[in-house]
Amino acid sequence: MEQFSLIVLDLGGTKLNIGRYRDGKIEHSVLYPFDNTMSVSHSIDFLCNCINEQKLADTIGIAIGVPSIVNVDQGVVFNAVNIKSWQEVPLKEALEKRFNFPVYVNNDVNCFTKGEHLFGVGQGCKDLVGLCLGTGLGAGIILQGNLFIGANCCAGEVGGFSYLDGYLDDYCSGSFFKKHYQQCGSELAKLAREGDKRALTAFEKFGEHLAVAIKHLLLMIDPQLIVLGGSVSKSFDLFIDSVWKNLDDFPYANVIENLAIEKSQQKNSALLGAAHLYLA
Repeated sequence: MEQFSLIVLDLGGTKLNIGRYRDGKIEHSVLYPFDNTMSVSHSIDFLCNCINEQKLADTIGIAIGVPSIVNVDQGVVFNAVNIKSWQEVPLKEALEKRFNFPVYVNNDVNCFTKGEHLFGVGQGCKDLVGLCLGTGLGAGIILQGNLFIGANCCAGEVGGFSYLDGYLDDYCSGSFFKKHYQQCGSELAKLAREGDKRALTAFEKFGEHLAVAIKHLLLMIDPQLIVLGGSVSKSFDLFIDSVWKNLDDFPYANVIENLAIEKSQQKNSALLGAAHLYLA
């Protein structure tokens, strides 16, 4: 059987995870900080430099997940909330010109969700939601075993719902801790595990807000499983009890009884999902 590799990227608001996919596995991956204030040209140069470091003689293509909605057929990225310069970026065209490889572009959380469906805790589920709690809040949707992105790749962008004095994105992501507690979530998690009451309260409130986002998803999608990923999911144990407590008033009790909420156990779900969407 012919051997080949794909370069796979998971771009977030502050980090880039990039690796090589071969034979159903990620054989090498590297995490880089990403400066989301860069211009379009500088950010594409950055991506190209990272891709060059991964490229091998048997590389046949590039698959990338990005934190925004995408015209998947054309590979054009629109209105990236956490990358201000990315308002309409023909990313597929730009990368194909640089590398002369086919390029596939989709939303980062769609890639994560597909990876969880194929390789993670979502295996065997027909209806699931992947919910990433990182720089922002994003969701990917598997319906009846297939990734559902909607007409404009906007399906699952639950972070855009108006909520309190902003959007769910502001209260169900790392932004919540910085805005309301002036500390990053990882610092507060350390304090919470040491018994700090203020930090414990922060995660209790976070769980309360996340439950609101989950209620929206339950009413729209009615999944068997919600898989949590992203940097804030590392603090799963600190907020999950609050989430369940705040789901008690959901209008359909049997939906809550039949729901599972789990933390991703996979390091590279988004990379695996991007590769399989490229190959599909």
